[in-house]
Amino acid sequence: MNPELRRALDQGLRRVPGMDAATRLLAVRIETVRALLARRLDENPLPVPDAVTPSDIPSVAELGPGDRVLAELDQDGFAFAIHPADVPFFNRRSEKMPRLRYRLHVVLRRGYVCVRKRFIGQPRNASLDAHLFSLLGLFFYNEAASLLRLRDLPSVPRIRDVHLATRALFIDYVRGKTLQQQLAERGEKVLDIDLAPLGQLFDPDRDRREIEAFAQGEGDAYRDRVEEIVRAMNARGVAPLDVKLGNVLIGEKTGALYWIDFERAALEGTPRYRERLAEHHDLVNRWFGLSLPGGGA
Repeated sequence: MNPELRRALDQGLRRVPGMDAATRLLAVRIETVRALLARRLDENPLPVPDAVTPSDIPSVAELGPGDRVLAELDQDGFAFAIHPADVPFFNRRSEKMPRLRYRLHVVLRRGYVCVRKRFIGQPRNASLDAHLFSLLGLFFYNEAASLLRLRDLPSVPRIRDVHLATRALFIDYVRGKTLQQQLAERGEKVLDIDLAPLGQLFDPDRDRREIEAFAQGEGDAYRDRVEEIVRAMNARGVAPLDVKLGNVLIGEKTGALYWIDFERAALEGTPRYRERLAEHHDLVNRWFGLSLPGGGA
């Protein structure tokens, strides 16, 4: 096709409501299904060093390593054990904050300890488009395609299974705490469970306060490692757009950093990737003090 005609067609399609998201959905769905048909999940790479193994779970000694639910993850990413024997292992706080979207559980799955992320449910204040494309599977397929691209990175937990019928992903469970949780341990009010009673859960100024608190604390200590992760993800054509401290995990055993959320990542080969890559760089620059080329470059 003539390049000028293609450019005009692309610009015209972008003006059609929902066309951009629909095109992305088609692209990531095709990529995911092709990877499954190629049996990419049979490769079984070794877990990252901070991944939990069945032998780490106390109740396995009593119940064995068969498939079952071990714990539920709440809105702030804290785990709450199902079996009483596992409470000391999983539970790091007593009060559970209900999740606003999706359902996350820690499960035993085919010999691995995984996070099972089921893409059901959206917050009531989410847009109609968000509800629609969630139902169609955009965020599910987007995260699946991202994790498949990043499966060999040491800074991303391995994806173990993709269940199309239930829209569930199974990802190695890494034990640790997020940068946001670490900030909260210093006394900063940054967790949803602390902000909800104050009416600040959706406060537009929330991010600024969190960014400033992080920069004044341990931000410098993590900057270089975050940049290394970002560059490695970008090299594989993945640019997360949900950039926040709660999506970077510090491994408990090694102190290594892991990026853990890709449902809204921009993927190379999908519409407006370069534009979204610049947006991604603007976000990581803002949150982590990096100097990557962004939209203003």
